Amino acid sequence: MLNPTVLVLYASKHGQTAKIAARIAAVLRDHDVNVALRSTADGMHESPASFDGCVVAASVHAGHHQREIVEYVSGHRTSLSDRPSAFVSVSLTAADATDESRAATRELIDDFLDNTGWTTDTTLPVAGALQYREYDFVTRLVMRLITARHEAYPDTGSPYAVTDTAHDHDFTDWKEVDRFALEFARTLTHQPSPS
Repeated sequence: MLNPTVLVLYASKHGQTAKIAARIAAVLRDHDVNVALRSTADGMHESPASFDGCVVAASVHAGHHQREIVEYVSGHRTSLSDRPSAFVSVSLTAADATDESRAATRELIDDFLDNTGWTTDTTLPVAGALQYREYDFVTRLVMRLITARHEAYPDTGSPYAVTDTAHDHDFTDWKEVDRFALEFARTLTHQPSPS
């Protein structure tokens, strides 16, 4: 039997979603899945119909996922819905463990799926990162003000306060990303999950 093929397509503004997509691709490859890892910069021509499964990852900026991902999924919603597929939504909202933030994160995902018409059983909210060193001056200032105002992300594991713009702050739960990718690989290869 041939190994399954998966398209992992992502949109990443500051690089964290690219890292997450690369990690998903690596785990899939480790479990005998052939992966085409593509950014929206080079993968918009790829059709989900050419693959056994698809993972789409996008980050949230100013309350919305990237326009190019919305357009891609809208244009390929039938092919995506007809095969194992998953949506990975990366946001800072997912880093905050309050009920309000969980509801906001779920709403962002639901809005994306509603707006694109994509039917997928698998979604994964992933906490992103404050990447101050990647931001321009204005973005750095705005993000610092937001984190100071909300006092979000109190337990970051970082020795620096999240308003410290000299350092980046990674909130991604990499073990959860690995678990998700492993489960997706098992779905494609029809392997049972461990008890």
